[in-house]
Amino acid sequence: MDDLKQIQRRILLRSIYVLVSPIFMMLAVLACAGTFLTDTPIYTCPTAMPLATSTTLAGTATPTAQPPATPYIIMPPADFYLGDAVEVGTSLSEHGARFRLLSVAGYPASPSDNGEPRHAYYWQLEVSNIGTAEYEIFPSAQMVLTTVSTASGELVGSWYAQREAGLEIGVTVDNNAYVIGSGETRVFNLVAFAPAGQAKRLTFYLDPSLSESNAVMTWLNQSNPYCVS
Repeated sequence: MDDLKQIQRRILLRSIYVLVSPIFMMLAVLACAGTFLTDTPIYTCPTAMPLATSTTLAGTATPTAQPPATPYIIMPPADFYLGDAVEVGTSLSEHGARFRLLSVAGYPASPSDNGEPRHAYYWQLEVSNIGTAEYEIFPSAQMVLTTVSTASGELVGSWYAQREAGLEIGVTVDNNAYVIGSGETRVFNLVAFAPAGQAKRLTFYLDPSLSESNAVMTWLNQSNPYCVS
């Protein structure tokens, strides 16, 4: 009987290790890889509000020219929008990058393990290194789908990119750490399983260690309503 208990205990411990070890492996990789961007993310665009016009009557002085449109600035905790070129740092920074969420789409996928309907959400993230040093990024771990709009309301969670989700829709997920040289631009393909609906918000962790106190930036899956173009 004691031998049976020992065998059962070893099986249980091995099962726990199999379930938990991938999480610790990812955290270990993140602790050694990735560049922490410390500057505040910012996006600046002209407002969509047209400038006031005036009519000059005969014999009156020409009015002073109107000032240019006031730039509209977005910074966290406000959301950025699809297509916004968000800069973290500048060309003078050692570590600086420009991020652009290019596209987001959802495709019907196989049901979850408990039989619930779900989609495979596919998004592309463009990253440009605008700093003077190399920038290392782990996109599949640093960027996550965090809000999904469903028929029953909004769901908030953390749905990370998975290789299996990409396989269902024929997309190769970029699930490694990558080094981007100064002046270089790369586009990353990410796919995550999540409840059936529409992707609403995606979050990017500026600190690759994913610590609770680090800075994040978020995008809404819609066009920027404040910008002219």
